[in-house]
Amino acid sequence: MITFAHLFDLYYERHAKTRTRRPANAKYFYNVHGERWADREISTITRFEVQAWIDEVGTKSTTAANRAVNMLSAIINWGIKRGHIPDYNPCRGVERFNERARERFLLPAEMQRFRHVLDLQPALIRDFFYIGLLTGARRGNVLAMRWDEIDFDLAIWTFNQKNGDTHTVALSTGAIAILFRRFQTRDSDVWVFPSPKLAGAHLADPKRAWARIIKKAGIDDLHIHDLRRTLGSYLAIAGASPYLIGKALGHRDQRSTAVYARLDLKPVREAIETLQNTWLS
Repeated sequence: MITFAHLFDLYYERHAKTRTRRPANAKYFYNVHGERWADREISTITRFEVQAWIDEVGTKSTTAANRAVNMLSAIINWGIKRGHIPDYNPCRGVERFNERARERFLLPAEMQRFRHVLDLQPALIRDFFYIGLLTGARRGNVLAMRWDEIDFDLAIWTFNQKNGDTHTVALSTGAIAILFRRFQTRDSDVWVFPSPKLAGAHLADPKRAWARIIKKAGIDDLHIHDLRRTLGSYLAIAGASPYLIGKALGHRDQRSTAVYARLDLKPVREAIETLQNTWLS
């Protein structure tokens, strides 16, 4: 039998590094939680121990707890699939936390203030956030956007998502204008948003710039990922179908798009207007 530490090393070298888009997630998990299980053989870990661990982690963050147990389960399942360990996963049957989907997006009044401040930022930061807003793509995909992924003639951007699927984004005229301007004045033949500090690399996570922008705009509790939700929300408000919204955001599972259904009030409003006219005529 092998220890969890040994199993993790195998998983990281033979799977995470070569078959996942973010191997750093696995490394982070092990750095934070690995010591607890490192010297244990999987067969000696009980479901009750895993449940107690997740309950403990959940007192600080239910999201972190769910991610942690899912990562542990994925590593063990990989070991089972590869034949490194018997078919026993102590994560089976462990109760996860219910997570409420975040619903925050830029409201119309906030959008005006946000754009006013964004327009005053350096071109790299300004264009990065505008492309995030206009495409609804995940932050990591926009950061790693490459020139060879963009077809200016067809106005599309094609890239691989975190789930391994290929996603094609229909670029609006505004997005194309930004990208074409950046292409004409490009500092890199590879990256659309190159790092201003590290040669050959793309822009790192601009958290400080984001914090500065929303503070100046007087906007509270807005995350970079909420730009993606903003596009989906405004599409829903405009009456776009769940299928179209899912297509725009690259959702493989339509359940991910269900959160936007609450914003599609156009049919409801029209029905009430019809009834109102009957009552008040």
